[in-house]
Amino acid sequence: MEADFNPEETAHIDLPLDSFSSEIQLVADKFVLWFQPVYELETGKVLHNEVLIRWRDNQGNLKSPKELFLILEGTQLLWQLDRIVIEKSIEILSKQANVNLSVNLSREVLEDSFFLSQLKIFLDRYSVEPKRLSFELEELIIQEKFSQFLQLMKGLKEIGCSVILDSCTGTYFSLQQWQILPIDIIKLDRGLISKTQSQANELAQKHQLAIAIIKISKTFNKKCIAKGIDNQALLTSARNLGVQGVQGYLLNSPQNKPSTLISMGLVSTGITSLFILLYIFKSLLGINLDPDRHAWEVIQDFVQPFFENNDNRPSDH
Repeated sequence: MEADFNPEETAHIDLPLDSFSSEIQLVADKFVLWFQPVYELETGKVLHNEVLIRWRDNQGNLKSPKELFLILEGTQLLWQLDRIVIEKSIEILSKQANVNLSVNLSREVLEDSFFLSQLKIFLDRYSVEPKRLSFELEELIIQEKFSQFLQLMKGLKEIGCSVILDSCTGTYFSLQQWQILPIDIIKLDRGLISKTQSQANELAQKHQLAIAIIKISKTFNKKCIAKGIDNQALLTSARNLGVQGVQGYLLNSPQNKPSTLISMGLVSTGITSLFILLYIFKSLLGINLDPDRHAWEVIQDFVQPFFENNDNRPSDH
């Protein structure tokens, strides 16, 4: 499940389910951005925050992003929403110099013939460096209109933005297409690393596919991220596969502000090891900071909060 939402901080909007007129304009103030960080696996530092959209109906009922997109799919309103989210994201970047963001694009972005020129206008208006903004496109969506999305991705790269291949399963593109895809980051589909509801042979095949994608990413000098990390087993699996980044509820749930803090869940092991080494070194020198307690009692008090924090994280979707 998602994290709890504060109704006072989430705007209200009531969208009809019937057909829309092309003249209808979405009101930007009715939508609120939330954020979920992506962490570098080895250091625990934030690589960027993925932007998420939230909205409520007039009765105060929370509407999930999936429900919202189903309502808007196939209408001009969806690419209007793309523009709203992008401008709001760029405005945030202009106010927070230490933040990088990624924005998900809908398949309807191809219908917006002025999308790239409008993106440049937004970046210039708020004086934001393009390299601080990434765009996520799902593998399935790209393969539907590969040549058109290829041109869009090239346009984004020319502006200076990064491109993320989202929900990658490795089943849609040929090796030739992999070679020409102008992407910077590959985000693995959660199913490639998940151990739930899989037979041993099926799990082995998924992991082999994940390993192949990671090798391809390294060959073409791209980063690889594992998403949907909601338990320690998935984090261990991601480590074993050799990805560079991770994202999920085990590490941090979506919040109404971008995160810039290091993930203690990722660095606690390294910190603990260093602490133990320093404590042993201190003991060898005959320095006793706490004569009434055994060394391992001190170490236990130090490391226990890290594991308690991880155990209390909410479950994923």
